[in-house]
Amino acid sequence: MGIKNSFISTYFVVLLVAFSGCASAQNYQTRIVDGKSYYIYPVAPGNTLFAISRQFAVEVDDLVKANPGADQGLSVGQEVLVPQDAIDKKVARKSDIKTDGAYILHTVQRKETFFSLAKQYGVTVDQLSELNPEAAVSLSTGATIRIPVQQSTKVDSVFLAPAQSDTFMVHQVARGETPYSIAKKYEVQLDSLNKTNNEFPSGLRVGQWITIPKYKEAFREQLEAAQKPEMGGGVNYKEGSRNKYKLALLLPFELHQSDTINKSLSQGKDMLVLTEIALEYYRGTQIALDSLRKLGLNADVYVYDVGEDVVDAREVLRKPQMNDVDIIFGPMHKASLAVISDMTREKGTYIVSPNTFSNEVFEDNPYLFRVNASRETMLKYLANYVAINHANDNVVMVNSERSKDWPFRNLFKTYYNEAVQTYPNKYSDSLRSATKAGFSDAGISKWLRTDVKNILVVPSNELAFVSDFMTRLSRLSESKYDIQVYGLDQWLRYDNMEAAYKNRFKLRLAVPYFVDYEREAVIDFLKEYREKYEMEPSKWGYGFLGYDLTLYFGLALLEKGLSFPVNIGDNPMSGTYTNYRFGKSTTGKDFENKSVYIIEYDDYQIKRIN
Repeated sequence: MGIKNSFISTYFVVLLVAFSGCASAQNYQTRIVDGKSYYIYPVAPGNTLFAISRQFAVEVDDLVKANPGADQGLSVGQEVLVPQDAIDKKVARKSDIKTDGAYILHTVQRKETFFSLAKQYGVTVDQLSELNPEAAVSLSTGATIRIPVQQSTKVDSVFLAPAQSDTFMVHQVARGETPYSIAKKYEVQLDSLNKTNNEFPSGLRVGQWITIPKYKEAFREQLEAAQKPEMGGGVNYKEGSRNKYKLALLLPFELHQSDTINKSLSQGKDMLVLTEIALEYYRGTQIALDSLRKLGLNADVYVYDVGEDVVDAREVLRKPQMNDVDIIFGPMHKASLAVISDMTREKGTYIVSPNTFSNEVFEDNPYLFRVNASRETMLKYLANYVAINHANDNVVMVNSERSKDWPFRNLFKTYYNEAVQTYPNKYSDSLRSATKAGFSDAGISKWLRTDVKNILVVPSNELAFVSDFMTRLSRLSESKYDIQVYGLDQWLRYDNMEAAYKNRFKLRLAVPYFVDYEREAVIDFLKEYREKYEMEPSKWGYGFLGYDLTLYFGLALLEKGLSFPVNIGDNPMSGTYTNYRFGKSTTGKDFENKSVYIIEYDDYQIKRIN
């Protein structure tokens, strides 16, 4: 009886070992292709074909046969088929191997030494010692060491090429380089570089491959190609250059209250807000026109007072000077802009809208240029930014449950869930959504973690909800929970939100514009504005906007004439108010500026981080 039980126990242990042969493989999905079973391995940044083959105990040649073209290079997010019948079960049983980017993580078995491991993987003992200094002193069974497989001599170098992102640039670290020097080399923010690479948890090592938060040129070209207008389809953009162009500014000067304006100017009192905005925009325009004239632009500029009254807007368009105007800047009110858009569409007059309005009003006008990114574009950018930079954090969307916020919630959720397919989140494979009520003492443990940073995204511009939520959040223990909040552009206007809350939660907002007063271009503009007008631009920033837009479209006319919309993606510009990357809008025929900033409140200051 004892012998039989012993035999059964031994047989059971053998079965367990046999079926756990490739332990790590059990964590991957399986797929049947043409009757054969495969494990599905999603490629991570830096992975090599050789490292994947060692993890699953298969030959590299078997991986190439199952994945034609894999020997030409791997892409981040690519699915590699691992043939189950090619796994060497004997090798798999004796090893415990995982991949970590460009490295193999090898769990040391009995009798293994640095020398035997170096021979096994085709690297040198010195290379192992440099990567694993503590293990070099004392190598113990069960310890995990890193193998620099990109330096292996075991296989052809083509199988050692690290997986790269189709979207972002990658860089192999050279001796003497630091995160700061690399950020400077690629002209990216140091904070963005750190975040993209999870703060370099193991430091920065020579030979390491890292991701640069900057689009590859090929990917940028692909984006720009997608954004270029489709010629034909009833859209006939103007062609050729002119000796003199006609530009029109339709601004809300509110001249019908001229007595009030004159009195305010003479007595140094505050003017109407709209009047001040219009004057400031006009001043910025004048500074840009001075620069453009020196560059050779010859233009007549017509300035009209157009506010919210649609009757005034129609009257302006009936003026003889407006018959063949090339570009109209404004109006700044939604109703009058809609009238101008309808009345000029047949003529193919280009219209530049300085303000942000909803898509549905102007989506059928292929001659309209919206200066600010749409809410959809901002939410898409925000979703991708959060997925890429917070893959190792606990990400939760806070649901306001208000019907008018539903489009924002839906867009962010859709784009985020798409992004995590390429940049998997450590704690959840899809977006988790909580309500404000969930952030009470009773339910907080369901949503927040105490061991990692908690990223709370609040896709709402409802002031009452946002203010109440931030107050509720401030009651949580600062020492217990590490929290960072992301919000939308309108939060910039919420002066009643406690500055201490913004600072504590390192509040980040997705916004279409940001004036960086430390930039040289901004400093130069301010100097000229002060000298010319003996005053400062107001907090609304319309002086910067008027300057930027006049300069951007004036340069477009100088370089490409009236056909500039055809290849408008080829004309990016870094302005004082925002960057300018026009492309087709996501929902209509018109153009929109695709630039989005992520800004952060830190130490009671606002800084751009992307």
